[in-house]
Amino acid sequence: MLEVKSASQFEEEARKHQEEEDALASATRARAGEVASLAQETLKKYNAGSLKDELKETPSGLKYIIHEEGTGPQAEPNKVVTVNYYGMLTDGTMFDNSFDEGHPISFPLGQGRVIPGWDEGIGLLKEGARATLFIPYQLAYGEAGRPPRIPEKAELVFYVELTDVQ
Repeated sequence: MLEVKSASQFEEEARKHQEEEDALASATRARAGEVASLAQETLKKYNAGSLKDELKETPSGLKYIIHEEGTGPQAEPNKVVTVNYYGMLTDGTMFDNSFDEGHPISFPLGQGRVIPGWDEGIGLLKEGARATLFIPYQLAYGEAGRPPRIPEKAELVFYVELTDVQ
């Protein structure tokens, strides 16, 4: 059944929705420093070889650590997933992150809208999970990279938080 609303009801709902979105973005931005520290510390341990007990590897060569298991639905192909992320090169150079902007990325999983390492890695998680993905260049931007930010044959490291699965 169709619900008819007055202009003032519609505007009030839109205002409330915008306030909720703004509050969520502010909370995400407030965590940017904490997330950067965690991501950099995890990368240091990875580069030092001290994550062997925690590190898992898939047949494709994707390596990952789950920092916190999710309790929501499993990410599956064709479902729309929403992810906050912090992306780095293996030397620690941050090349992109959603925390500074306060807005996660949403995409249909398994449809090639993101690099293959994301489709595979996010597909291993349940909603609410926090993980770090170590993505070999073959599952990232390949031999060419994506200059100037991502050099050729670059392994990428992403701290990710799967916030929603639809």
